[in-house]
Amino acid sequence: MAGDNSLISVRSRAVQNRPFTVVKKMQAEAEANYRNKIKELEDSLAETQRQLNELQQKKEKGQRFILSPEQQAALEEFRKKEADVKVKLKAERKRLRQDIDSLENRLKWFNIAAMPVLVSLSGLCLAFYKRKRTAAK
Repeated sequence: MAGDNSLISVRSRAVQNRPFTVVKKMQAEAEANYRNKIKELEDSLAETQRQLNELQQKKEKGQRFILSPEQQAALEEFRKKEADVKVKLKAERKRLRQDIDSLENRLKWFNIAAMPVLVSLSGLCLAFYKRKRTAAK
């Protein structure tokens, strides 16, 4: 290839990444709303698992597989609590993902529909204006 070396930079331009800063900001706000709830649930889950491990370690070596009725009840309660927290955590994450997807879809539909609606409205306004002007003559 022939030509000036200063034109090489024009030929090999890098891909420009221009993110929607408003969308990123809205996503960050949505995540912040759910982050506290998710953190709370994760902490609760960790505490429940810690208590469950403590209960398992309290057993004597000879009674590894034998639990007293109160230990069985506590173990069952901890397992139910752990399962409940996992379900709530999954629901919160799903709700966060749905909010972000909803935001993306609203923006996408706005971008798809806004310009045709704007052009149609301006065309109708222009048609009414011309009709009004010609009717006055």
